[in-house]
Amino acid sequence: MKKIATILFLVISIFVVSAQAWAGNSFALCMGLSKCGTPNAEDIMSAQNDAIDLKKVLVNQGYRASVVTNKYATRDNILTRLQKIVAATRSADDRILLYFATHGTEKGYILTYGGEHITYREIIDILSKSKTKNIFVFIMACHSGTVAQGLTSDPNWHNNLVKSGISFMVSSRPEETSKSVNLPHWKHSIFGQAVIKGLRGMADKNRDRSVTLIELYEYVYSEVVSRMNGSREVGGMVQHPQLICPSRANNVVLAKW
Repeated sequence: MKKIATILFLVISIFVVSAQAWAGNSFALCMGLSKCGTPNAEDIMSAQNDAIDLKKVLVNQGYRASVVTNKYATRDNILTRLQKIVAATRSADDRILLYFATHGTEKGYILTYGGEHITYREIIDILSKSKTKNIFVFIMACHSGTVAQGLTSDPNWHNNLVKSGISFMVSSRPEETSKSVNLPHWKHSIFGQAVIKGLRGMADKNRDRSVTLIELYEYVYSEVVSRMNGSREVGGMVQHPQLICPSRANNVVLAKW
């Protein structure tokens, strides 16, 4: 009985530590556009899997997470959900995590269902109204590095982006495409799988049972670059994830277990 009581105490202690790991509330939205609803864009088989499986990881981490895929991933629905998340934040201790898996362009926007799109500027404008600066946006899309460029008419865009306090981890440089192989044995995109595995613990470089933003990025970068170089199925493409964030965000913990 004493042994059982000790085990129960340890289990309860671990649960309490995990529950108290983040002082505020955590919100997440995962979007995956596998069926684009437009003849001008190739369907992305892995996108909805990225979104659905990442949501499961985040729920286990205490996030109030939701997912939108395919015909529900419309421009209006996504913008409305972002606005609701921002309105739900109550303090600087809250955090927001977003994941978008879709098509992207060099013009600085991501595709939504039916051929409409959302610009990075729109996303940032909405998120900037939040009461928290603990905001982490993951984008699995071609040319997603253009988030750091904004509109060419705004020379101060990059500095203003960093000052906004929003952190972006994107799947590729501005001039690169992001590989999502439409093959049955590739359930996730290369970037999405690395993010999911990293948050599950693979990115815990110092073995302290937590994953910080910089640890996750270093793991994701290594995984994506090595897999792109090591697979014949990607056709010789190169892809380099990017992290655009204020320095204070590097050591923010995104996951514990």
